[in-house]
Amino acid sequence: MTVSYALRLVAAALLCSWALQANAAITCTLTATSVNLNYVNGQGSDATASGTITVNCTRLSTDPNTQTYWVGVNRGSAGALRVFRHGGGATSPDRLNVSVLRNSDGNNWTTVGSGRANGTLSFGGALSASAPLTYDFLVAAGQSSKTAGIYDEIFTANLQLTTAGANVATAIFAPTVSITAACFVGQVASGNTAPGAISPSTLTLAYTSFAPTNQTATMNFTVDCTRNTTYTLALSLTSGTLLGLNYTLALSPSGGPPAIVGSGLAQPYTVTGTIAAGQAGTCATGTCTATKTGVTLTVTY
Repeated sequence: MTVSYALRLVAAALLCSWALQANAAITCTLTATSVNLNYVNGQGSDATASGTITVNCTRLSTDPNTQTYWVGVNRGSAGALRVFRHGGGATSPDRLNVSVLRNSDGNNWTTVGSGRANGTLSFGGALSASAPLTYDFLVAAGQSSKTAGIYDEIFTANLQLTTAGANVATAIFAPTVSITAACFVGQVASGNTAPGAISPSTLTLAYTSFAPTNQTATMNFTVDCTRNTTYTLALSLTSGTLLGLNYTLALSPSGGPPAIVGSGLAQPYTVTGTIAAGQAGTCATGTCTATKTGVTLTVTY
């Protein structure tokens, strides 16, 4: 009696073990691709790039041929929708606000409730199946005064097989954003606009023969360089003669050297034109005009 009873227990245990293995045979993993994009300080439109998070599952022939899934995405190690300059600080000039969106509906991709992506994976007659899910990584327009460099952050995708189940798989992806060192003068292309920017204009000098004092006129403009980018300015011409009148052009501030450090915002400059006093000129009529073109402002960075 004792031997027979023990054998029945072993058989029951073996049957239970076999049943548990059969019910747990569907296994799943996640894979994810990273993306990278370029961004210009203060650009007028969003910068976007798309990547993929893929659910991969396998089953036994005795398992169901469908599997539900829920995929969430966290907000990076910083706990917020932003990326930080690689090797830089965590202050505003060293971070960019970003979004990770579900491509299917354009909403933020999160880790809870309807913020996740969910669906049903169909195997058909196969023993493996995959579901590729597209995310859109977005850097919002209008962010300015950022330091040149590479911005990155680690995001984690999590897989659940029931709506309130445990995470059964994770995948890491690390989007990067490149802000290259750049400078522009005034208000140029719409994608590079800067608050307070002033474009160069015509400098007009009026002079009366044998004027008792120097005659001057000014022209204002701005230069916008990526934060912490060093640069110098130079005029291609600082003196010349028109209608027999000698004139000079001077830049203020001088434009370096030493080099100027960009702030990421529009920095103001003035060109002052001067005709010295006491010059006769060569005008043979009551009023004369002359124009000098091709004076170039060079920004070196």
